[in-house]
Order: sequence, then C-alpha cells, then structure tokens
Amino acid sequence: MTDLSDLLARAEAALADVPADSGASAVVAGIACVSYPIDQPWATQAKAMGPPSASALDQAIEWLDAHAMTRGQWVVTTRARYAGQPEFTRRGFRSWLELPVLVLGSVARLAAAVPVAGLTVGAPDSAEEFLGVYGAGLGPLVTPGVLASPTYHLLVGRVDGVAVACAQVREVAGTAYISAVGVLPEWRDRGIGSAISAAAARYALGLRPRAVWLSAEPHRHRMYGRIGFRPVDTHVLLRPDE
Repeated sequence: MTDLSDLLARAEAALADVPADSGASAVVAGIACVSYPIDQPWATQAKAMGPPSASALDQAIEWLDAHAMTRGQWVVTTRARYAGQPEFTRRGFRSWLELPVLVLGSVARLAAAVPVAGLTVGAPDSAEEFLGVYGAGLGPLVTPGVLASPTYHLLVGRVDGVAVACAQVREVAGTAYISAVGVLPEWRDRGIGSAISAAAARYALGLRPRAVWLSAEPHRHRMYGRIGFRPVDTHVLLRPDE
C-alpha cells in the first residue's frame, strides 16, 4: 500500500509538467524541473522529492540557472526529511520556505463548512477575470494552454457578479491539488477564503481522486482544519546561500 505522503511527493514532482505556453519543463537526471517566466525564486524549481545524487542535483541546478529569469533566482523543493542530506548541505542550501502539506481527511467537516451569503462559485468567464483576483503578474500561470487543459480547473467566487476570490484544482498523479487561493484585499476577513477553499475541495472530490491536498503556510492551517484538512508532510523550498 502506498504511503500517503509518498503519493503526494510524487504528485508534487508531477506538478512540474506544465503546458508549453505556460513555462519550460523537463526531467533532468531524474529530477522534475519547471520554470515559469516570472522573476521570483519559486517560479523556477527542481523538485527533488527523493534524496538526489550529487551528479543529478548538479545537472538540475545547471538547468535552473539556464532557465531562471535572473541567475540564482530559483529553488530546489524536497521533503523535510531529506532537506539535511549532504548533497544539499555541502552546496550551502538553506531552507527558504517550509510548506506543510495538508490532505482532506474529513468530508463531514467539509460538508459542514458555512457558506458566505451572496457568494457564488463557478468557472471564470476569462483568464482576465481570474487574474483580476489572482494577480495580473501571474499571467504565465493562466495561459490558453492551461485553460484548454482538462486537468486544470479554475474557479472564481463572485458577489453581485463581481469576482472577489479565486482557486484552482489540478488533477495530478491521481490526486487533486488545490492552489491559487486568493481573495481581493477589500473582501478579506469575511470568511470568503474559507468558502472558496471549501468550494474547491468539493469540486475536487467530484473528480474522484486518490487524495485532495494542498500546501499552506502554518498561519493558514486553522482555516483549512475547519474544513477538514490535516497535515501529513512538509515540503521545503531550498536556496543556496548568497
């Protein structure tokens, strides 16, 4: 029987496979790599979800440097249990961001999630409507290739017909991954973040995946816990010392 955290580590690696108009992707010496044309460290990643060999890691780093918009502006993602491996520490890698991985474990809590009056959730009318909440600078994540893919499912939450929240569900490696959860600043602290997350989780369940999961910084765990998510692992984004 496959361990759940192992399944989600494989799904994390599979997230690197993106439409060609969204970014560059490749498997380099067995390590899945992806680079979006966004000048942020997280936008160019090598997903070394198991302990890499020194040679494989060096080849992946070479690919990252060749594809990042700014040299050195990239991360290597791995599981917390492997972050202290000599292949990382000898190259001066340090933790840049730790992201606990949460899986939907209680459908009952999800069913009991309180809706927000006046909020409706559905597919966006266009990429522009989605990006109006998510952020115009994140356009490479919402390309025609993404919109046409049967494995990407974009959602917006509307109040009086105006998009105020967004989320994405992606089918990957037999799982459903929730990401891109956002709420316009003026609409925060009204329960909309929880409501759009719950709507995305319900949508994801309808895809009949082996697991519904997401990655979230610790300050968001209380919200996700209320709708039935629980932590199962931690993925760490590593950067070399500058």
